[in-house]
Amino acid sequence: MPSWPKSNETSDADDDEYMDEYSNMQMEYFQTPDTVIDPSFSGLVVESDRKCILHRQRPGRFVAFEGTDTGRRFIGCATTDGVNYGVLEWVDAPWPIILQRCLTKLWDMYHEENLGRVQDKEAHEIEVEKLKKELDSLANQYSQLVDDVSKLFDYQDGQKSHDMDYTSQAINELKEKKHQLEEQAKIEVQMEKLKLKKEQRCILQSQADIIQNTRKAMKEIQVERDLLKEEKKKLEHVISELLKVGHGCKEKLDKIKQVVMEE
Repeated sequence: MPSWPKSNETSDADDDEYMDEYSNMQMEYFQTPDTVIDPSFSGLVVESDRKCILHRQRPGRFVAFEGTDTGRRFIGCATTDGVNYGVLEWVDAPWPIILQRCLTKLWDMYHEENLGRVQDKEAHEIEVEKLKKELDSLANQYSQLVDDVSKLFDYQDGQKSHDMDYTSQAINELKEKKHQLEEQAKIEVQMEKLKLKKEQRCILQSQADIIQNTRKAMKEIQVERDLLKEEKKKLEHVISELLKVGHGCKEKLDKIKQVVMEE
């Protein structure tokens, strides 16, 4: 964990001391987890004079959105240029093991679903690229045909009208086919844009659901802890009363009371 200055005034000597500490220590950069915007815990830390040892800047407040740390608040390096020092201090303790397993399962399901979307997108992009190549090939054929027709007109200026009509019909058919392919390509591109927008909305909704479920699980765990504390207090009170009136084996009751106090 990085150390912070304890005084509000930072002199040149203090700066030299911290720079010596920074130079001599074996640096270990903590990878910054992905984060999600939480208006209740964001912005720079202004309540104290703590600064990042690496950049000498105020750290920021973030909420993790990655793996088993999803929903945990932390103080981290706020720089966006160069090397990010990562997590400086976790505000929330690690989640209980059962909650971490649930988060791992949710993230695995999320990544599997995203992998399917990526594969579908790649297949669609391949199909669109193939269609573009066919369109380019058709355009080249059309240009070549126009050149051939122009040469034919120059060479056979006195050709019969029905031959010219046949050539004109062929050109019109090629133009129509080219137009159809262009329209089909435009429709495909538009459909892909709509699909991407829908996927983005799904991802944002999934993020909101994960945060909501995490907070709900935290509240349930806190309720269970409170109930256990109440039961412990009641048991301590019963043992104390039994010891006062002399019921039961005093040695056994002392051992039970000792176990309860240790818990």
